[in-house]
Amino acid sequence: MQIVMLIVGTRGDVQPFVAIAKCLQDYGHRVRLATHANFKEFVLTAGLEFYPLGGDPKVLAEYMVKNKGFLPSGPSEIPIQRNQMKDIIYSLLPACKEPDPDSGISFNADAIIANPPVYGHTHVAEALKIPTHVFFTMPWTPTSEFPHPLSRVKQPAGYKVRLVYSDLCTPIL
Repeated sequence: MQIVMLIVGTRGDVQPFVAIAKCLQDYGHRVRLATHANFKEFVLTAGLEFYPLGGDPKVLAEYMVKNKGFLPSGPSEIPIQRNQMKDIIYSLLPACKEPDPDSGISFNADAIIANPPVYGHTHVAEALKIPTHVFFTMPWTPTSEFPHPLSRVKQPAGYKVRLVYSDLCTPIL
């Protein structure tokens, strides 16, 4: 099976997926790790295939620190995030089906593994009619101990956030 891993973020976000990709290779799968261009050598040194995704992890990290999450602190921040998202989204489909940019070896993903900041992964999977699995290396849903990692909610409110999230996001059976 040919699996593409679409990973957006810092090296700390990419590194765990390198380990997972190597494990998948050990099981006989062909794995392409698509992430930011500045991680190319890191990915290749690990013995994995690499494909460049758009977006600049330094700009993304600065935005997250300055804005404490996804919500912009001011109108001037909106174009920055919009341009980063556009660059990421436009690079997703090629990462799943274009040949290797260096070797020209063809690639056609049978499945996608992605982290949540890869906006558009579900749409690409739907367009290609392939399964996608989205996961993160930290709690992505609020718990009684931790709010959502990108929320602006202070830690003591984590339990209340979980209840509100559960009330709003859990379908009525």
